[in-house]
Amino acid sequence: LSPLSPSHISSKDTGIASAELVHSILAGIAANMSSGFLLLNARERVTYFNASAVRLLGIKNRELIEQPIFDVRKHLLSLAAEPEEVRAELDCAWFSPQQESSTDIALADAALRWLRIHCFPMWDASGQLLGRGILLDDITLEHTSIESHSETLTLAAHELKTPLAVIKGCATTLLGNSMRWDPAMLREMLQMIDTQADRLYDVLNTLLDVWRLDSGVQALRLVQVHLPELLRQLVERWQKNAPRHSFVLNIPSSVPILVCDAVRLEQALNFLLNNAVTYSPAGGTVTIELESNDVEIRLSITDQGAGIAPEYLERIFDRFYRVRQGEEGAGGSGLGLAVARATFEAHGGKIWADSPGPGQGATFYCALPFTPRLPALAQNRANTPPASSTGSPLAIPPARTTRSTGPLKQSQRFYVLIAESDVRLVRYLRANLEEHSYRVQAVGQGVQFLRQLDLEEPDIIMISTRLADISGIELLQRLREFSHTPVIVLCDECGEDERVHLFDLGADDLLLKPFSMKELLARSRALLRRHAPPIEQSTSQTIFTTGDLTIDYAQHLVLMQGRPAQLSRTEYKLL
Repeated sequence: LSPLSPSHISSKDTGIASAELVHSILAGIAANMSSGFLLLNARERVTYFNASAVRLLGIKNRELIEQPIFDVRKHLLSLAAEPEEVRAELDCAWFSPQQESSTDIALADAALRWLRIHCFPMWDASGQLLGRGILLDDITLEHTSIESHSETLTLAAHELKTPLAVIKGCATTLLGNSMRWDPAMLREMLQMIDTQADRLYDVLNTLLDVWRLDSGVQALRLVQVHLPELLRQLVERWQKNAPRHSFVLNIPSSVPILVCDAVRLEQALNFLLNNAVTYSPAGGTVTIELESNDVEIRLSITDQGAGIAPEYLERIFDRFYRVRQGEEGAGGSGLGLAVARATFEAHGGKIWADSPGPGQGATFYCALPFTPRLPALAQNRANTPPASSTGSPLAIPPARTTRSTGPLKQSQRFYVLIAESDVRLVRYLRANLEEHSYRVQAVGQGVQFLRQLDLEEPDIIMISTRLADISGIELLQRLREFSHTPVIVLCDECGEDERVHLFDLGADDLLLKPFSMKELLARSRALLRRHAPPIEQSTSQTIFTTGDLTIDYAQHLVLMQGRPAQLSRTEYKLL
């Protein structure tokens, strides 16, 4: 550009200077792009290229400059891993320069790479085709991610298909002609359905754990943990579960306190120990060693099992991946090591494996910083009390002061009001509760629930977090404005914050779906005991009078100027 000031530039010079300035800016942008950029004129000659294009095409500048006509299309085909497969697609884009198109090709490098070629036409002001522009992008990571997700979904479907087939088969058999089966066979089929349903639940729950940890949705509950004590508890448990294996625990005399999510860490260590036991022969030894330095704790778990070939050492942490895919004896969901990796990485740590080779055992190494590199989480939970192994449990508001005077009478028939929109779950709850002598009323909407509550006060209430017309949280909030009846919330998907919020709003207990009916019945009995009225009630104030208003507590009677007032149960309780 000319060094003259604007006042010395004529209008013509100004136009030239402006064009040169624009050209300079555009050239600067193109030169700094990570995408490769080429301009071809109408005769397919390269008129411009940036450094990224040279790098992605694997050529040198002089090849583009010195050759009379550099054939970009021919060069791209020479790079393709499968040139015949991409030729038709590339030709379709290449021989229609007036159309915009995009093509992905796999490159025949030492390691497979993917290149996206985006072609677009270049027109002048009069609509004349000047040539084409080409953008080149390395999409290897994107393509690998898509393939990984696709493989994960395929493996997940395979993992879920077996238990579903068993459940479907048993259910079809029972529905077809259950009368011809003896009770023992019927019970065996029902047991198979129950076992496979548990397996499905475990796989889905573990998969959700991996996703939450990977995506950062799962907040860590940081507590102080004495890792040697936690390891001793785990080893003691595994010695009972796997008596044919030997366990050696090597722990230094002094190990600093670790700040972590104790529940998640225990789960991850359990998966690692389970992996060591599963792939070790009976009578094998599992060795756990712990060491620490100024910044982190390092843990190793060594087994005498089948070992791992070097090419599989990274892949074993992928979801559903097994070194021997066809080996059914291993069992499990194929998610344990994925959960362990997600857990350690969520704490700012790492996990890796080493093995001398097949048949020579393997060692899994874990490293955790004493304080996770998560300042926001650590700040939010700085006041969390210490824990030795499993962390401090979720804080539950203290029960109300009403206390039971003894066990519930078996002859007593308690009234349960249920707010649940899932018809199948309602049938399940009703059948089981009525079998245990509860009287059940179920509604699917919040409005119906409030109307039913106005007609008769239940002994216990069960509310789903998902209703057709109102959220369970809002319904609980409105309920607590006038009622102190014990409430169990049936949660569909409740994170820690939502569970705490439900307790703060007045929930007495909660259960995550799917839940065990035994547990629901036990929690119901506990709440009924806690809220049972005392045997002897004070009679010191059975009648209250002020002005024209008289309330007879014993008879639940309200008088205004001596005449009975017609009040519903809810209105009476509000008064």
